[in-house]
Amino acid sequence: MDRNLSATPSRASRIVAAVMLLTVRRLGSRLPATRAGVRIGRAAMHGLRLVMPSWTVARFPVHEHADTEFAVRGEWVNAVPEPHEPVVYYLHGSAYFSCSPGTHRGLVGRVGRASGRPVFAARYRLAPEDPFPAAHEDALRGYLWLLARGHRPADIVVAGDSAGGHLALALAGELARRGLPQPSGLVLFSPVADPTFGLAATKEPGIRDPYASATTGNRLVGMYVAGSDLADPRLDVAAGIAPGFAPMLIQVGGLEVLQADAEHLAATARRVGVRCDLQIWPGQVHVFQAGYLAVPEAVAALAEVSAFVTGIERASGPPDRMPA
Repeated sequence: MDRNLSATPSRASRIVAAVMLLTVRRLGSRLPATRAGVRIGRAAMHGLRLVMPSWTVARFPVHEHADTEFAVRGEWVNAVPEPHEPVVYYLHGSAYFSCSPGTHRGLVGRVGRASGRPVFAARYRLAPEDPFPAAHEDALRGYLWLLARGHRPADIVVAGDSAGGHLALALAGELARRGLPQPSGLVLFSPVADPTFGLAATKEPGIRDPYASATTGNRLVGMYVAGSDLADPRLDVAAGIAPGFAPMLIQVGGLEVLQADAEHLAATARRVGVRCDLQIWPGQVHVFQAGYLAVPEAVAALAEVSAFVTGIERASGPPDRMPA
């Protein structure tokens, strides 16, 4: 069910939107899709560590070498689970060219606390050094690594923000096409559905997104998808949604042009009988959940994540227990 949450935006969220409009949006609009622009953008996005402080979050690096069955890099956040324990598999955003598990560690830690699970945050390859399908291959390897480690599909929730939400949807679609088991659910913060940002552009007459324009999104994500067949279901992720797909929770801010993507994904899922809970949070910016230290709506949104995961757990029943 769609939820247009009617509460008046908090003062903190209004301040965040004003600051982002004057800083993040301006920087993004001027950032060229060049090596120099990438270096500047990556340095700026690493400032997320200040917004999502990570110094109190426990982390445990993982680096499975390329000569092993799964070339997987990333980190466990909050704890390292035993095999067969429920986990979250997190795919970070930032237009496929920036950020890492380190920049998102604070948010990932909060997602883990909300779900009551350890989180594996994947470190996938970035553009322009590694264009499509590098990140998609890494996301699939990470999921298969979790299965090989002993985690049941029913005990894996895949989560992602922005481009990471696009990557999470692409992963679920790829699993369906390969006849592999779906995760138990998808938690998507401001997911991209259309990497050309054509859908997002349809919202711009009525919304001035404080984070980025559709033109900026197209230019930056274009470094990853340039020259690719946009009909590939790993890119046109809505086309990959099919019966039997994992249930989804989509949260998007009311100030985002990516509302169009969220609405398109929800409509597509429902058409084929897939559960999709769409929440549009008034007055909120792109991936507003990252503001959990100051923005009450971020805390409330993470509580919704907790409820969604709890509902999945109740629906799937107790996990299998290994014999003593």
